[in-house]
Amino acid sequence: MSRLFAFGCSFTNYRWSTWVDCLEPEFDTVENWGQSGAGNSYIFNSIIEADQRTQFGPNDTVVVCWTTVHRDDRYAQGRWHTLGNMFTCPIYDKEYLTTHVDSRGYLIRDLAYIKSIKTLLEHRNIRWKFMSMANFDGDSDVIDLYQDVIDSVLPSYQKVLHPEGWPDRQDPHPTPAEHLAYLDVVLPGWVTKQNTRVIMHEQSINLNKDPNRTGMTKVTRL
Repeated sequence: MSRLFAFGCSFTNYRWSTWVDCLEPEFDTVENWGQSGAGNSYIFNSIIEADQRTQFGPNDTVVVCWTTVHRDDRYAQGRWHTLGNMFTCPIYDKEYLTTHVDSRGYLIRDLAYIKSIKTLLEHRNIRWKFMSMANFDGDSDVIDLYQDVIDSVLPSYQKVLHPEGWPDRQDPHPTPAEHLAYLDVVLPGWVTKQNTRVIMHEQSINLNKDPNRTGMTKVTRL
């Protein structure tokens, strides 16, 4: 039985279909561990937890869509709190951001997370791919040190869909059709069902007609 394990932020699990839904018909079962607002700390922990619970094996595919580095996930009161970009989240005041947030440090942290997961997956007889929401930019010495890790990540949504900047629209999240277009570039041949293409197109036309959609799957997690 083929299993797909998907990890990421709102680009992975959102109120309308994402890249995971595009791939879902290609597998027997799917577990979508994505969570809106998630940072790479949450993504790292969710991958490790999923492996502990299910033991990734030879019939499994693991796809991770890493996100931007300026996110600070917290586990409290029995659940993960994933608040997105710290610089646009209202709970962080300007003084805290000035004294406690260091872009270099967050880049070092997140590339270490990605390196750790890469090492784990390389030692398993499974298919795996890394994608990303945005490009990994920052201090050149950090980028150079982790260049082999960055090279293992496919071109980002930012680079493929919006090289001139994120779209200026009410909700900048990729539409289902844009998710499909992204997959066709970075994972050509992975979406084989013509019906998937029809569904993604139709959903993109009718995005606002299902405002209560919260994501495709529920998984057991800490």
